[in-house]
Amino acid sequence: MNAEAEQPYLKAIELEPSNSIIYGSHCVNYTEWHKYDKAVECYQKALKLDPNHVYYLSLGNAYAKQGKFDEAIDAYNKSLEKKPTFTFSLYQLGYAYFKKGQAREAVEPLRKLIAIEPNHVYGNHLLGVAYATLGDKTAAMQQYYVLQSLNPQLAADLLRSIPK
Repeated sequence: MNAEAEQPYLKAIELEPSNSIIYGSHCVNYTEWHKYDKAVECYQKALKLDPNHVYYLSLGNAYAKQGKFDEAIDAYNKSLEKKPTFTFSLYQLGYAYFKKGQAREAVEPLRKLIAIEPNHVYGNHLLGVAYATLGDKTAAMQQYYVLQSLNPQLAADLLRSIPK
């Protein structure tokens, strides 16, 4: 239904060009439709109307889906400038750094995430994997122990990535 929704969204934007909520919904439609170029363009327009942390997160996600991790990192950082405790952006920032091959840079946002939300399963897992990638076996094992009670399957996955 995404293709069918495009024209009604464009008409709504034409009728209310300063309504960022309509833009946001339209951008989500492009994202769900996997039209990431259009989603990026749409979120950039929405951000001009309402530069909020959620739109920056969503822009970062669209860039990440395109494999544009530098742009994604920039968008996640802007999201965090707006709301430093936004756990979704902290996780995505850590993930983007990790996917870019910068495990060391991934650690800080993931540690901030865990400080805010200690039982964040995927944050604990990715932090452990980042530590394992960096060769910090002790820190990786600490994350393993945390994950054992949160999600045994992810704990086992993390354990496999820790050098023996």
